[in-house]
Amino acid sequence: MDKPIALIVEDDRDIVALFRHVLDIAGYQTEIVLDGRDAMDRLGILTPNIVLLDLQLPRLSGVEILKNMRDDERLKRVPVVVITAYAPIADSLPVEPDLLLLKPVDINQLSSLVQRLQATQGALNEPAHDKVTGLYTFSFFTVRLAFSLERIKQSSFRRFGVLFAEVPQFADLKHQLSLNELNSFMRKLADQFRLTLRPTDTMAWSPNDGVFLTLIEEIPSPEAPLRIAGRMRDSMKRFLDMNDTGLDLRVNLGVLLCDSEYEDAQQVLRDIETARGQLRAGMYTNPSIFDREMLRARR
Repeated sequence: MDKPIALIVEDDRDIVALFRHVLDIAGYQTEIVLDGRDAMDRLGILTPNIVLLDLQLPRLSGVEILKNMRDDERLKRVPVVVITAYAPIADSLPVEPDLLLLKPVDINQLSSLVQRLQATQGALNEPAHDKVTGLYTFSFFTVRLAFSLERIKQSSFRRFGVLFAEVPQFADLKHQLSLNELNSFMRKLADQFRLTLRPTDTMAWSPNDGVFLTLIEEIPSPEAPLRIAGRMRDSMKRFLDMNDTGLDLRVNLGVLLCDSEYEDAQQVLRDIETARGQLRAGMYTNPSIFDREMLRARR
């Protein structure tokens, strides 16, 4: 089996040696580029599994490289870890990287980061979009969730949110409708899910349990996610009211606030499942905001 490829774009040879050592131990095949223009030339023919990118480079800045990658259909899903000594520059980037590390980078921190992210590589090679709804697949969402967790662990961002929405009678719908009818129904419901979100948001669909998910990366106030959830509930409810199947369909929505205390994406997903169960049981208003402490207190 071929090794995953890590492209290191950095002009400080001492830092390059550190990164290469960590990535080699983690099982990556590493390639080194010391110059921004050469990095773009290499990316023209290579699709790496991860890129470690310095912002201050000769001939072409790391900012331009990041923008070019995000505009390229082939490269836009490649995880980019930006490494810089200049926090103010990182805070004002026109394009957001997947992760940010500030120099000097601790070797143990970098090693731990690489090991945690390795588990996401398989999902990145799968199709990104669900054929029925057009939203991201659940496996791809899990990857993005893992990177969101790493971002708050490595930077000053304290929290992000995961908004979830479900029709509790989804299992009944699967028995009542034909496959084509169910797919058409969920496709139209997914359109309502999109209405109150930005096109750039990570919106996903989990067909196994009928749950819509999206990341809310920016939370200016605790009330903001609740307002989004309320607007989404109203939009999806209007659709359900107009498409009565005799099942008295409704939609449950909630937002789980995530902090750096979460160990991994699977722990977040388990808490979302718990929150869904508590909403179905009528323990909270619909929609509601959840966090780790709330869920543990009511278990």
